[in-house]
Amino acid sequence: MLQKALQEWFGFDDFNPGQEAIIQSVLDNQNTLGILPTGSGKSLCYQLPTYINQKPTLIISPLISLMDDQVMQMKKKGERSVCYVHSGMSLEEKNKNLKFIKKSKFIFLSPEFILNRDNINFLRDIDLGLIVLDEAHCITEWGYDFRPHYALVGKITDRFPKATVLALTATAPKHLKEDLNEVVNTQFREIKTKMDRSNISLTHFNFDNDNEKMKWLLEKINCSGPTIIYVSSKKKCRELAQEIYKAGYLTGIYHGDMSYQERQTVQQQFIQNDIPIVVATSAFGMGINKPDIRTVIHFHLPTSPSSYIQEIGRAGRDGIYSQAISLYQSDDAFLLETLLFSDMITDADINAYKNGMLLPVEKQSIIDVLRTRYSINEIHQIFQRSESRKKEGYIRMLGYKNLTTCRREYLMSYFGENVQKPESCCDNDGIQEIINVKNPKKVTRKMNYLEKLNQIFTNN
Repeated sequence: MLQKALQEWFGFDDFNPGQEAIIQSVLDNQNTLGILPTGSGKSLCYQLPTYINQKPTLIISPLISLMDDQVMQMKKKGERSVCYVHSGMSLEEKNKNLKFIKKSKFIFLSPEFILNRDNINFLRDIDLGLIVLDEAHCITEWGYDFRPHYALVGKITDRFPKATVLALTATAPKHLKEDLNEVVNTQFREIKTKMDRSNISLTHFNFDNDNEKMKWLLEKINCSGPTIIYVSSKKKCRELAQEIYKAGYLTGIYHGDMSYQERQTVQQQFIQNDIPIVVATSAFGMGINKPDIRTVIHFHLPTSPSSYIQEIGRAGRDGIYSQAISLYQSDDAFLLETLLFSDMITDADINAYKNGMLLPVEKQSIIDVLRTRYSINEIHQIFQRSESRKKEGYIRMLGYKNLTTCRREYLMSYFGENVQKPESCCDNDGIQEIINVKNPKKVTRKMNYLEKLNQIFTNN
């Protein structure tokens, strides 16, 4: 039956590994955690059940770029019964899409939007067949001190007790299933395939300072093919892109403070190969459907193996050999610590909140949100556990920089996964293939970098 439905709706003869088992589990009304590698067709796992059951599906999505890409891909394939609303839209666009919600098969929304009292009413009378928690690792990674509404997705699933819940991710630390069971108040059935992407080699370099890093980088990007360079901050994003532009390469930047239109422009120009290189924060870590990215470089180490696997997973989605390269210098350890722990909510903050004392606005609002579902004692436990897991991921990434054994095995063991080493595995095991794809898009340096960026945006 499923094979026939796959052929009828998508024209495919066979499922990718894991897809059929996940879809069958959903059709059996089992709340399911599906773990598939990046680029392996996770969206089909909710699209096909939607067509078979003929009931609408709500997809809870973490990023605007992810929503944009998924909606665009579906519309390209002829599916028009799609609705989405996000903060980058004008009021007119939002109202237009909201009117279409009750007629849509696929509804893409953020948890913040759904949990707004005014907005939940738009979904109230819809007989949802399926609720999808897309990029479900965000519930663990973001769901307390960054996007607290992610920790409240159980309030959404509670509203629709007849709907099956499908959580999808490419990066599942060992504790993810436990966290999801707690947040959604259910028992997920886990279906897991290999997360390892064997066509991506892993290499790491240590440097004495950022100047050495930059010198290496400017040499490397000459022949790196379409490339994403991840950095730790918006400020560094701008600085690094400016240096690359000065060296003669048309370069895009992508971070959370840019307007929706600016981010869309950079993304589309990168996909169309008008811009060969994008310098980005982790905001560019999901929802980028460009199959021929050959190189992903981390100018700073990511904060956890989950983030690293997610971000390098942008590369090589066409199945062709690609490379992931990470860079490190000694000051980066302090940078990582600051990113992870400087604004973290502590026991002292929670006690102060309990006693009616004022906290910084951001911390106050996070605890306010969590208090709609959790007790003070539970919030203490949540942040203690969150700190412990952040430390575990941080220590694991610091260990990566001086590794002499297989990098692939080291990363995948964090997820409890054994690996089969490909020929081009990592720098410690030997890499047989070399990427030599020229980035010829030189620019005439008659204007400064910011002027050039402005030209890109205004000409789009």
